[in-house]
Amino acid sequence: MNRTHSTAARRIGAALAAGTVVLGAATTAQAAPAPSPLTPATEGGKQGPNRPEGDPDPFGGLVTSEELLDTTVENGQKQSLRLGFKVIGDKPVQGAELGVHLPPGLELNPQERPSNCEHFKVDPVREYRDEYLFCSFTGTFEPGKYYRLDTGLNITATPELWRDLFYVTWTPGGKPIYKPQQGGVKGTAAAIKVTPSEPFKEWRFWGREVPVENRANQPDFTVDGATGSGPAGGQVLLNPGWQIKGTGSVATTAADDSVVETEFVLPPGISFAGGRPGPEGRRVFGGTGGSVKRIFKIESWVKPGTYHGEYRYKADRGPGHLNIADIDRDLGNNTAGLTITVTPAGGPQPGPSTSASASPSPSASSPPRPRPRPRPRPRPPRTPPRPPATPRARTAVPAATLPTPDPPR
Repeated sequence: MNRTHSTAARRIGAALAAGTVVLGAATTAQAAPAPSPLTPATEGGKQGPNRPEGDPDPFGGLVTSEELLDTTVENGQKQSLRLGFKVIGDKPVQGAELGVHLPPGLELNPQERPSNCEHFKVDPVREYRDEYLFCSFTGTFEPGKYYRLDTGLNITATPELWRDLFYVTWTPGGKPIYKPQQGGVKGTAAAIKVTPSEPFKEWRFWGREVPVENRANQPDFTVDGATGSGPAGGQVLLNPGWQIKGTGSVATTAADDSVVETEFVLPPGISFAGGRPGPEGRRVFGGTGGSVKRIFKIESWVKPGTYHGEYRYKADRGPGHLNIADIDRDLGNNTAGLTITVTPAGGPQPGPSTSASASPSPSASSPPRPRPRPRPRPRPPRTPPRPPATPRARTAVPAATLPTPDPPR
């Protein structure tokens, strides 16, 4: 999953699909989407993009180290991240900005946040991250040189992490890639510094995102069925439920995507009347759940009886999207039954003044049985009747009063 730049960095924003999974925590900071990290102007180690000619890099001349952290972790595991960058331009860079984007399940101890760093807690579903740390460094950084943090940032893996993404950016001083507008908290620990380093393998871009996983925390998506009854031409209340068992979270990087979706499979004549069929979002949190509690419409032509449907997670939504088979511990509990009992419509048939919701129009493919109508009166004949076999005296009818056929064409 390593890539030059992530879809998440290309577009950070809400993306809801009808009936998709996940609810998030309360927001303590709101922010606009991050700018797009376009393809870098130069390869790592070559002439830098902060020179005046050529294709300028708006974030100017720094590339991050390729190695960021251990990507397979266990609950409680601690890591000290000595993140670094290289100056790839041909001019010195004044100051540097470090951005660390932490997913749920990778935590930075509040007592260890440096005083030259600012911490943000955001909505992990809408913002796609859970926490941000932005650190500012002063000084002059020379072309072609390598630099690292003198003291590592200490992070700890928690049971919230199953499979998610960790993102780091390095930019010149005063030019952070992205920063929430409010809600930041300054650190209280000793400031960290950037010091010259031995050469390391650099990434060819100012930002790097890597997947991180803790296999012990894989979630399990489950649904519960429901039963209900209602009259033909009326409505039925169904209350199926969904749960995400386990503690780990899962995120998707695809733009306009949700982790998984739920859907209803209903018999003809019964339909979902409105609202969302389930939870929604770009990140799934273990230990969450809920129910639908929605009204379903029964067409008037549906015959009384018992009907069956399904409430389920949708498993495959095409290339580039997460497949539930890759993230779900047990696919056997992803579908549950719906039982709907349709009763006869009570009382006389509604008249013209009855609202449409009480007696919906039937579909063309399944018309209702017509009610008997009074026998219509016979219409008068268009032409005079034929005379009887034994004609009596009669008055001639002028030809002009008889229908005249059209001339042949």
